[in-house]
Amino acid sequence: MRIFLKAFLLILILTASSIWAQSQPVTNLPGNVSIHQLDNGLQVLLIENPALPMVGVNVVVKVGSAYETFATSGMSHMLEHLLFNGTTTRTQKQLYDAVDLIGGYNNANTSNYYTNFMMVTPAENIRKGMEIQADMLFHSTLPANKYKKEKGIVLEEISKTLADPDEQAERNVLSVLFKGHALSLPTLGTYSTIEAMQCKDVYSFYKNNYVPNNMLMSVIGNFNSAQMLQWINEIYGKEAPGAIHREQLPDWSVGFDKTHLKIPAGGQVFHRFYAGKMPLLQLFYPINGKHNPAFFELMDKKLHTIAETMKKQLGEGVQQVRLETRTTPVANFVQATIRFKNIPENYEPFIKSMNVSLAKANFRFTPEEIRSEANKAKTDFLKNIEKPHMFGIYNAHQIAVRGFESVLNSYNSAIYEQAAKSLATFNLNEKPIILIQLPDKERTTAVKNQPLTSKLYAGVNGQPDLIVKQNPASNLLAIHYLFKHKAPLESKYGKNAAKILHDCFGQRMRSEANLKVSAQFGLSLKVNDNPYFPMDDIYMHPDFGYIRAEALNNDIQGLIQYLNAQMQNFVPTKAEFEQARAKFSHAMPMMMGGGDPAKKLFKKLYKKQVYEDPPYPEGPANITYDQLLAFAKEYFQPGNMIISVVSSANPDDVRQWFEGFKGHPWPKEPKPFQQVIRLHDKPVTIEQKGGGNRSYLFYGFSKAIDPGDRAALKALSLILGDKIVFDIREKQGLAYHLSAGIQLGNDRALFYIEQGTRPQNVDKLIPQYPKFFSSKMIKDVSGKDLQKAINMYLGRMMFRRLSSINQAYYLGTSYYFHHDINYDSQFLQALKKVTLQDVKRAAGKYLHVKNPVLVIVR
Repeated sequence: MRIFLKAFLLILILTASSIWAQSQPVTNLPGNVSIHQLDNGLQVLLIENPALPMVGVNVVVKVGSAYETFATSGMSHMLEHLLFNGTTTRTQKQLYDAVDLIGGYNNANTSNYYTNFMMVTPAENIRKGMEIQADMLFHSTLPANKYKKEKGIVLEEISKTLADPDEQAERNVLSVLFKGHALSLPTLGTYSTIEAMQCKDVYSFYKNNYVPNNMLMSVIGNFNSAQMLQWINEIYGKEAPGAIHREQLPDWSVGFDKTHLKIPAGGQVFHRFYAGKMPLLQLFYPINGKHNPAFFELMDKKLHTIAETMKKQLGEGVQQVRLETRTTPVANFVQATIRFKNIPENYEPFIKSMNVSLAKANFRFTPEEIRSEANKAKTDFLKNIEKPHMFGIYNAHQIAVRGFESVLNSYNSAIYEQAAKSLATFNLNEKPIILIQLPDKERTTAVKNQPLTSKLYAGVNGQPDLIVKQNPASNLLAIHYLFKHKAPLESKYGKNAAKILHDCFGQRMRSEANLKVSAQFGLSLKVNDNPYFPMDDIYMHPDFGYIRAEALNNDIQGLIQYLNAQMQNFVPTKAEFEQARAKFSHAMPMMMGGGDPAKKLFKKLYKKQVYEDPPYPEGPANITYDQLLAFAKEYFQPGNMIISVVSSANPDDVRQWFEGFKGHPWPKEPKPFQQVIRLHDKPVTIEQKGGGNRSYLFYGFSKAIDPGDRAALKALSLILGDKIVFDIREKQGLAYHLSAGIQLGNDRALFYIEQGTRPQNVDKLIPQYPKFFSSKMIKDVSGKDLQKAINMYLGRMMFRRLSSINQAYYLGTSYYFHHDINYDSQFLQALKKVTLQDVKRAAGKYLHVKNPVLVIVR
């Protein structure tokens, strides 16, 4: 039997509620047992046992995960942790020292319907122990400086449970059976809820729930009841009661409320995955009606016998069969769990066999069996009284849910007789809820057997260069079309020719006829990006254009052939051309909003000094329709494309689907164009007036580098840039935004600072710049500092490479500029391996100012 999440509470099913009191003999409690309620609502159970040298005080607070929402999930458990961190009169250390001084045991645990606090001390010290416990329960401060630490501990606890396959499987069960109710949430909370939880919210939760009228106290051990009751009144009775407010949500139930609980219908099938090794078939048969706890205990005995028989019947493919009851205050089930050695092809025979066995099950008990179970329950109860620290743990659930009488009546034979009578006529013939849980490894085995692969098919005779990355786990198709040599072709035919042509293609693809077709594939097409939108600008480059296509992968061949047909020999209409040209001729000034003239002048001046002149002059400003058609023939054709495909498809299959997609090769293909960092043989200083309210400064110098030092220089740039920015912005307040570091070219590097500032800061900044480019800047950098900088950068880079389409982008650009599809990933891997020694070596080698460039626009 499961008392929802806490297997060790098995004994609690032996208890009963006063709802069945009419079936019991009416007798007095034993002389050593008494029940009381203080004026402030605190309920108290006293059980004297003078043979014990100790006393245990357990306080059950009637709040747990069953009273939480998605926003507060895990708050009861988090609060339990925080109550050990200090009160208004004691620090955390003083709390711990005080308990140690009296030889005490002070602990707590949280479940769905309660949080239980245990204080056990030698009998002579119990008053001091109760004073400490009451201080924690009513006067904790939840210190903010301890909150982060406790968060970390709870997150570690969650991590530990998530590493347990059975806990994962249990979470899946709860989410299926108790949808719409707080019982669907884990008691510990989740990573998300705990990380987002605020200390002030936990404090409000504390003050709402930790009031005496929401608590039940049990005291077991060597004491005098009259004296103990006086102490309890003096220590706990002085605390004021309070109104307990439960959050009311339109689609959520908590506690004993079932209004929004959505138990699935019988026969409904659910699939989940967990980190276990064996497939699970779990069947949940609803148990209708009200039954006392002994009913479920006796049923569990019969279910255990049925499970042993079923294991033999179901054959060698079954590893284990378990049958047990699952009880909660809002719904009860018989749960059947079948563990398979391998995934069965058909679950129906197993479901049918279990249905038949349970429908004809005999749940009858003989009078001797009933007496035996009642006596066993009494023995267990008395054993727990001899262990004051365990009494509260074992009985906390029943105390919180049913009250003290249910525990005291747990071994009454009349309860077992009533339960046996109900079971004798009980039939289990409803359809079960079906949950299939497969190991994560089964879900990913096929993927693991087909590792991520990237293949290059170099284009010949007018075919595109084709790069195919296979990701067997992907449900998305991503195709990145890279159009080469935009710079020389736009220089020849006209400025913005690629942008206009791409827009024409986008118009064509948005035609009514094409939209009907593309909708079948779930196609999303991006033909141009906006350089003024964050993130879009990373794709921009003067020497290539691109089109990005993303779609469902259910007909990869069909989509590729459809796009091939649309692109092959695409000729824009005059109307498409006019619309696109008008869009870009009007959009740019509006997007730019005029801008800062001084800043524009500054960028023009410093870039002229920093970069070599491009080999291709700017093309005609006003491109004509005929010029666009001529441009398209050379630019928008397969022989000028690098196509990167990321999908679940086999690379060789993808290659075949592009087999007929041909254009014409370049007679003499130019080299890809990239900005080249200019090397200077003497210092350069340029100063001009900008006429604005801000001044702009550039300071830098360039050096030839060994390509093998690129990764170390990148790491140095991350460290150096952060230090420069921190000094100028954070320490001195001389900039709002600035850029600093090392820009890498193929065999050259630019060491620079670029910033805007108020005019009065210019003369203060200029003398400082040279000192930033010295090995002294990194003398205090530790290996941890370096790792942090690299990891932060890699995190940003990985973020850009998350999507399939961005992976395709980096494959294509790596091949275009470096003739190696793995260049991008290999550089990031090299950066991971950079050591502090590598960085300091690079600093010593390159951090020497020589022939600097200074550009000032005041």
